[in-house]
Amino acid sequence: MKIHELTINTQNFAEMKQFYGEKLGLPLAGGQADRVTFQAGESQLILKQAATPGENSMYHIAFTIPTNQLGGAKEWVAQRGITLFRNEDGDQFHFDNWNADALYFYDPDENLIEFIAHHSFDNDANGVFTSSQLLRISEIGLPVDEVAAAVERIQATLGLSMWSGDGRQFAAMGDAEGLLIVVNRNRPWFPDGRAPVVSGARVVMKAQSSGQLLLQADQYDIQSR
Repeated sequence: MKIHELTINTQNFAEMKQFYGEKLGLPLAGGQADRVTFQAGESQLILKQAATPGENSMYHIAFTIPTNQLGGAKEWVAQRGITLFRNEDGDQFHFDNWNADALYFYDPDENLIEFIAHHSFDNDANGVFTSSQLLRISEIGLPVDEVAAAVERIQATLGLSMWSGDGRQFAAMGDAEGLLIVVNRNRPWFPDGRAPVVSGARVVMKAQSSGQLLLQADQYDIQSR
């Protein structure tokens, strides 16, 4: 599965536009008065001004980077004055069952942003890490009331399988190239332990089946083309 477009809401449109466009250096791919589109490898990230002032939102988004570039990505992020999230184990996180390593930081909206290197891919990149080595958006977190019910609907409508998780509190739907991270809305995010927030999002992707699915009282508009 591949995520082609991800649209999220923001209360801080100007700050978010500057962060992704200038600090992270993502190429501008389009824009209107209330939204802006950035290119992140094969994917587009669309920031949209929230329609409701004061609306609380928080997203978890992951970008895939080359398997050999986590160290370069850490240095690149630090050079831009972005503080990596760290706990007692450090600022780099290894996932045995995913064969992956990741780092995390926050954008101006305090969304949890992840750079992840999947070592099952043969995608080494030479040279110094830059934003051009953000290969794609590979994860979007979708907090829901009932994980099992959401998993069933995703499987039936979009043909996605559960790649990882127990299917009750956590389900990563898709594959290593692209995942819908379906979590119980009361299950804290890893690694920072914050409570998830149901935040409206639109996902356009290529999956096993074509279709459209609205989840969590229509907060999530998921389209497969």
